[in-house]
Amino acid sequence: MTISRKDYLQQIIKVHERLIIASEEYEGISEEFILKQELDIEAMKEQWLVKVEEFKQILADMNALEVPNAFATEGEELKIAYGRFVSCVEEKTHKFSIETMESGELDAIQEVEVETAEEIEDLIQSMFDK
Repeated sequence: MTISRKDYLQQIIKVHERLIIASEEYEGISEEFILKQELDIEAMKEQWLVKVEEFKQILADMNALEVPNAFATEGEELKIAYGRFVSCVEEKTHKFSIETMESGELDAIQEVEVETAEEIEDLIQSMFDK
């Protein structure tokens, strides 16, 4: 038996809420270092890498969801967008340095991350509207 649209949407919301919380916590790590006026990049990256593993688990959980036929296209697009989002977070974490901040490389990654987050929101909304 395939999953119902309602059950799928409920599962999507649960996974997406985890993504939002993880994103807020990821952002909070840098804010914590800034508040302490302590820019220990390596320590910050270590904490971010723990969050990256959480993002990867969220992605794995998203990819494991059975997609109902009614959402076949949107469901696959959502999985791809989640993968792109997690890749951006991981790349940003690994490349983070003063040099990449000054060169604009991190801004470019961040821009793709933000666009992908908006795409995820739009996809989820379109499934609810369907």
